[in-house]
Amino acid sequence: MWNDKTKKPIWSFLALTFIIAWVCEGILIVVEQFGIIYGVTGFIAVTMYRGITVAFAPAWAMLILLKKHGQIRGVREFLLRIFKTENTFKTIIVAAVFFIGYFFIVMLTGQFLGNTWLFALTAIPWLIAGIIGGGMEEPGWRGFLQPALDEKFPFALSALIVGIIWAVWHIPGWFVQSIGQSYVNFFSFTIYCIGLSFVMAALYKLTKNVFAIVLFHSWTNAIGSVFSMDIILNPPGFALIAVCAIQIVVSIAIYMFVDKKRNDQIP
Repeated sequence: MWNDKTKKPIWSFLALTFIIAWVCEGILIVVEQFGIIYGVTGFIAVTMYRGITVAFAPAWAMLILLKKHGQIRGVREFLLRIFKTENTFKTIIVAAVFFIGYFFIVMLTGQFLGNTWLFALTAIPWLIAGIIGGGMEEPGWRGFLQPALDEKFPFALSALIVGIIWAVWHIPGWFVQSIGQSYVNFFSFTIYCIGLSFVMAALYKLTKNVFAIVLFHSWTNAIGSVFSMDIILNPPGFALIAVCAIQIVVSIAIYMFVDKKRNDQIP
């Protein structure tokens, strides 16, 4: 997302991302105390409000900073950076492998809560909804912060840092009554975020395409809506730690493979 030749404003990005998200979340928490948000209409309103403000916060931060530093002229150029890819076919194949891999992980660790045919028919709408409900965080987290930290730290450390920051950034959600995040164990959620942080960092390393990460994040949210996700509802257990460890090991292996391949191509 950022021109590699210029200094990356990491602290400005983090400040903007946290301020936008936490202030907007704080407003929602206060409004909920008046009891004016209820029922299906209230749920839809909260979902749309959080999607456009909180979930988009990293993207808004990137848009502001790219515009401020003269790297883009407007929203169109920002979107072009999100969709930019070095190899479309490779991106589709690699993303599909990651999608399928994550599906099997959730299938093995959670319980399916719906009808198989209904899920098949609604998978795409769920995926689109997931873009609003979390996918558009990725222009910031994996499109900017991860590559920026990779320049300062080893891959494993930068992915760990991003995962922890990502988990902490979600904290106000535990105080929003209408979204049910309070049922999630924070420590399990943090481990889950760290594992996914490594996976999405590896996916970006392989594709160099932000939109692939946006879709993958959306996919994790969509799948999480139809499976029980017991591994993050309960305190950290063996299944969660094992899945996270496998994700980390595989992601590091992918990173090392890509790095070796790139170094071999250098004359």
